[in-house]
Amino acid sequence: MKYKKVVFTKVSPEVSKAHRRFYERHVRKAFVQYLAYTHQFDGVLTEEEIARAKEGKLPKDLDIHHIFPLSGSESEDVNNFSNLTVLHKTTHVNINKKVFFPQLKDVGEMAVGETREIYIPVFKAVDAGRIVAIREGRTSGKWKMIKNPPKDMKTR
Repeated sequence: MKYKKVVFTKVSPEVSKAHRRFYERHVRKAFVQYLAYTHQFDGVLTEEEIARAKEGKLPKDLDIHHIFPLSGSESEDVNNFSNLTVLHKTTHVNINKKVFFPQLKDVGEMAVGETREIYIPVFKAVDAGRIVAIREGRTSGKWKMIKNPPKDMKTR
C-alpha cells in the first residue's frame, strides 16, 4: 500500500455537511456511472452489476470512499472523481479504523482551521484486486495492521 502525506484542515460542521450533501445529491451516482461506462468495473463486477452501475447503483458489498477526508478541506475538490475510490465495505471500514482514526482520533478537539499532516492511502478509482479477492474468499479484507506504513506516520 502506498501512502501520500497531505495537510488536513479541520472544517466547520456546516462545511462538512455541505460537502456530504453535494456528494450525495450530485456526485455519487455520476461517479458510479462514469466507472461503469468507462469499463473500470470490467472483470470486477458481474454483467448484471455493471448494468445496475450504469444506473448509478453499486452492489451492497461495495462503498465509495473519499481518499482525502470530506472533513479535511474547505475546497469543493474533495468531491472530485479523482478523490473517490470504490472499495469493498470491509476494506473501507478497515481503512477508517486502521489508518484515519489513529491519525484523527482527536479531531473533535481541533479548532476550525487548525491543520496537521496526515497520511492517506493511494487508491485507483476501483480497488479491483482486493474486491475480487474478497469476493472469491481469498482474503477477508481485514487488515491486522497498516500495510507498509510510512516510517514517520504519527498516530495521535
